[in-house]
Amino acid sequence: MKTLSFVAAILCMTLLSVSCGGGEKKNQEKAKPEFNTKKTTETTASSTAVAATIPQSENKLGRRVFLLCAACHNVVKGEPHKVGPNLNGFLGQKAGMKEDFVYSDALKNKGIVWSEETIREWLTNPAGYVPGTKMAFVGVQKKEQQDALIAYLKEVTQD
Repeated sequence: MKTLSFVAAILCMTLLSVSCGGGEKKNQEKAKPEFNTKKTTETTASSTAVAATIPQSENKLGRRVFLLCAACHNVVKGEPHKVGPNLNGFLGQKAGMKEDFVYSDALKNKGIVWSEETIREWLTNPAGYVPGTKMAFVGVQKKEQQDALIAYLKEVTQD
C-alpha cells in the first residue's frame, strides 16, 4: 500500500510538472521582450516653427539659451511681435518703445536704455529689475549663459 501511494504521488507530481511547463525543455529560446533603445526625436509643428525663426550662429550656447526667449520673442527684422516684442534693433533703444506693442507702464516708466549691462540686469531677475513688468520669465542665472545670450542677441538683432 505504501508503494502504491508513493508511485501515485510521483505520477501526480510528474503529470503536474509536465502540464505546468516544468517537463523536458525543448530547444526553444524563451521569447525575450524587445525594447526600442534607439533615441528618437519628435518634431512638432510648433517646435519647427520656433526653430525656423531662430537665426543660425556660431554661438551655439547663445542660440540654445535663446530658445527660452523664442517662445515669446522674434529677432528677425519684419517678423511680427509675439507675446513679447520683436527684439530686432532693440540695443541702444529705450525700453518700451517698439511700435504696435503694448508694454507695461512699469517698463515704459523705468527709463531703461538697452545695453549689455541693462540686459544682464534684466536677465538676472526681470521682475526684480522692473517690478510690475508683464514679462513672466524667471531669468537666466548663470553668467556663462548670460554672456552667450547677450553675444547672440548683439549678433542677430542688429538692424
